[in-house]
Amino acid sequence: MAQVEEDIIAAGAQIIWVLEVDSRGRDGTAETCRSFMDARGSDKGLCVGDGETMPTAGVWDASPFAIGRGFDIIMKRSDMEILWVSTHGTPSGNDNLTGADVLAQVRAISGR
Repeated sequence: MAQVEEDIIAAGAQIIWVLEVDSRGRDGTAETCRSFMDARGSDKGLCVGDGETMPTAGVWDASPFAIGRGFDIIMKRSDMEILWVSTHGTPSGNDNLTGADVLAQVRAISGR
């Protein structure tokens, strides 16, 4: 994903990384999210820790599209309507899209 971050932003999207839990199984924080993304070569986007989600911590982990895996969502800023979702991770049935695949969806939705 880090390879296409600038292209995703240029296509009109804002990247928000959400770290549900860290490698030790502790609730994610904005700080551990940034460290995780930095280690993967990402220097774009905002970082959020699911353990710090307000008003209820863990809301992303409990979402219907998480289910113990990572996910990508595209939503409209104006009303927060979720327009597209994909999943990635080890459980079977995931989309496991590349950053380029996500970029293609951003472009298709934004018309850029």
